[in-house]
Amino acid sequence: MRSYPREFFESFVPSTAFDMVMRVPGFTLDQGEARRGFGDTGGNVLINGARPGSKGGGPREALSRIPASAVVRIDLVTNPTTSEASGQAVIVNLIVEETGLSGAWGVSVSRNQDGNIRPYAEASLSGPVGGWRASGRIQLDAWRDRADGVRIRTGPNGEPVVFENETRIGDEVEITLSGDARREAFGGEIVINGRVEGEDSDTRFAGPGYLGRTPSGPVDRFRGVTFAEDVIEAEFGGEWTRRFPNVGALKILSLASWRQEEAASASRIEAPPGVAASETLANSQRTQIEWVARATVSADAGGRFRPEAGGEAAFNRLDSSLAFATRTASGALTPILLPAANVVVDEQRAEAFVNLAYDLNPQWTLDAKAAAEWSEISVTGDARNRQQLMFFKPALSLSWRPNDSSSLDFGLRRNVGQLDFDAFAASTEVGIDRSQGGNAQLRPQTETRASADLDLRGRDGLAINAGLFHEWREDVLEPVILPGGGFGIGNARSARVWGATFGASAALSWLAPGLRLDARGEWRDSAFDDPLTGRSRQVTAFTPWTYSVELRQDLPEQKLSWSMQVDSQDAEVDYFVPEVNVFEPGPEVRMTVESSHLKNLKLRFTVYNPLGRRFTNDRTFFAPTRAAAISGREARRWEEGPYLWVTAKSAF
Repeated sequence: MRSYPREFFESFVPSTAFDMVMRVPGFTLDQGEARRGFGDTGGNVLINGARPGSKGGGPREALSRIPASAVVRIDLVTNPTTSEASGQAVIVNLIVEETGLSGAWGVSVSRNQDGNIRPYAEASLSGPVGGWRASGRIQLDAWRDRADGVRIRTGPNGEPVVFENETRIGDEVEITLSGDARREAFGGEIVINGRVEGEDSDTRFAGPGYLGRTPSGPVDRFRGVTFAEDVIEAEFGGEWTRRFPNVGALKILSLASWRQEEAASASRIEAPPGVAASETLANSQRTQIEWVARATVSADAGGRFRPEAGGEAAFNRLDSSLAFATRTASGALTPILLPAANVVVDEQRAEAFVNLAYDLNPQWTLDAKAAAEWSEISVTGDARNRQQLMFFKPALSLSWRPNDSSSLDFGLRRNVGQLDFDAFAASTEVGIDRSQGGNAQLRPQTETRASADLDLRGRDGLAINAGLFHEWREDVLEPVILPGGGFGIGNARSARVWGATFGASAALSWLAPGLRLDARGEWRDSAFDDPLTGRSRQVTAFTPWTYSVELRQDLPEQKLSWSMQVDSQDAEVDYFVPEVNVFEPGPEVRMTVESSHLKNLKLRFTVYNPLGRRFTNDRTFFAPTRAAAISGREARRWEEGPYLWVTAKSAF
């Protein structure tokens, strides 16, 4: 374990605990996964040894409610042995002390390439309220982006079919309210938390195009696409923890959430422009409900032995409906039927687990975990199915810590993947002519993961970490031909995924005072025998590599800092039944200057992508499936312009 006291972060002039965590050397914040239940959803942040009790906002939201002045220190722990760490290889544990009334606020304005200005504001407050220690946060975000490009579709032999000049404009408004309150009660500590979020987004595409020829003269047609979505979600929960001296601790948690999504989309073709030819319409509504109850008991066995046990029960429901149709120029509607367009999915799930950590000697620790999961999933509506599932999930890890500055961890773990309930129901994207049916017979993907992780720490915040992993996956979730003949997500054969991770943080004061370099990346590869084509390929939705590099200089005496960060990734390849889709975003560049000359006020100027950012999307079509010949291709190229953020932040 390596500790970073509050003084370590002073040169960054942090306002909240989130600002501090983002500056822990060699650490990358993990927001956790949107899984059902609570035990397997956590990120890699603990606060006074416990996970934040909310799922919806993740660790970032909880950290943003804690003022930097309340953080005593941040401990970085490799291979943690508590279930609160949720199988993470590296976590940070914030030691937070009680303070008086404190808070933080920030306001920003963004300006895109068209000169549109949008606001952002956030404020948090923490302090005693009627015997409780309470904190709350409000966030308002309004955003507009624009991208310009082309869309070119060709036939199987490269002959031109459609050429479009495409413009995309997106608007989004989001508001979030969250908070928690805690106090001593019933011999322990009780925490109540809540969160409400509303989001409204509107995206519009405009594409004048040419049919069967290169662009010249008047356009032959116009294609317009609109997509509007409204989302409201709420989450409320509570937990109670009691510690028994020299005996152990008991933690009980209950959490309930609700999410409502309504979306409407339309794709309109005018040929020639101004004369309606056809229109495709889709309206969907999805309601998700989840309730979770969880209890954990940890024993203080003394010495080198640390046992822990617990259980979790959960109920999940998805109620999904989709109306999909085409409309001719005369106004006649023709419904398009997709498998499982209107379904209700219910799941009841229970899990029990035991963790046993044992210090073999001061340098070696053995950690053994076992969990058993049972669930029943029922689907009603347009598709019907009921299945009972049971899984055993063991894990074993061995950690070597020759000194306080280095560690080597070996792990072997069996995981049960997350079932995306949305895959049980049909979906469509009218703007790109892609639809998928729902599959009522989905099973979770399982995997066995072997890993080795090295972590080295030195003076001046030096941190180097690297890891290797190999996964053996079964019941891989891939696009398949459904039993009824449609296309959707289903369980396919086995697959293997392997790769390496790397991270480094180092002071470059020998080049310039206060200069620092942070870098991290991941490389992956995979092998999957495609049952559709009989050939080996990567698993779908796979990104072979990603990396992020930041160069930053802090000048405390001048109360000034600057940074430049580059984030990049390889193309992601998706294998649908009738097509292969390759999407590649260009590198994202951020250049920032921060000033803290004004007392208790930090000013930040950030330019995103000063030279613009390019995106490419290539699709190859097959008829009727990828096992047949190529029937056409589509290439899309578009670019987003630079945009500027100006931010003022303060804490009190």
